[in-house]
Amino acid sequence: MTDITVTMKLFGAFRRYGNLVTFTVPAGASVGMVKGALSKALPAADAALIQDSAIANDKAVLPVESVFTESCQLAILPPVCGG
Repeated sequence: MTDITVTMKLFGAFRRYGNLVTFTVPAGASVGMVKGALSKALPAADAALIQDSAIANDKAVLPVESVFTESCQLAILPPVCGG
């Protein structure tokens, strides 16, 4: 199986790791697999926060059923609280 490269833009609580992180996943990876690979790519990452966050491309927040067949740039959007 071929690997693809994911470049993830980091927002909110993830900014402490910088603006971008790049990692590989197998072609056909799901959103869950991308989140798992991101957890391993970030030092001391909060796996629970990653699981609670949304993944988006440049057009939309992606449903959990999305799969990735080619290299891409995505963003991780943590949940936001406030008033």
